[in-house]
Amino acid sequence: MKKCFWALLCLSLTTPFAHADAGDIKARQQYMKDWRGLNKKMGAIIKKSDAQSFPAKEFALLAEQLNETANEPWQHYDADSRGEGSDAKAAVWEKPQEFQAAIKRFTDAAAELDKAAKTGGYDAVKVSFGKVGQSCKACHDKFKD
Repeated sequence: MKKCFWALLCLSLTTPFAHADAGDIKARQQYMKDWRGLNKKMGAIIKKSDAQSFPAKEFALLAEQLNETANEPWQHYDADSRGEGSDAKAAVWEKPQEFQAAIKRFTDAAAELDKAAKTGGYDAVKVSFGKVGQSCKACHDKFKD
């Protein structure tokens, strides 16, 4: 990871105008990668658990991490971050109200999951986790190549 970071940094310094958007693209992709890891961990916990064996504290820490970063990547979707190296469809910039609505659905779902996880209720967590997954899929279907 560090080698990749330094290689990208050197490349961006040598060709600043050709890849001005690389920083934003990499930043938002890193958030998505981190979220994918959190979602895999949470999904595994839900799959392996039931109401009696659910590790509420462990799950709550993961849900909190997701919720705390739920608003972070969106600032990296500026007009200069379109194009090469990006998996974002043009619809992100062509339909900004729809993209903002998708972001809101995700951030609301992440907040709901965090709240449900703090109560320790397995059934509520399972439902809320499903809503997070649905919001991710809906956004990716419409706004990601």
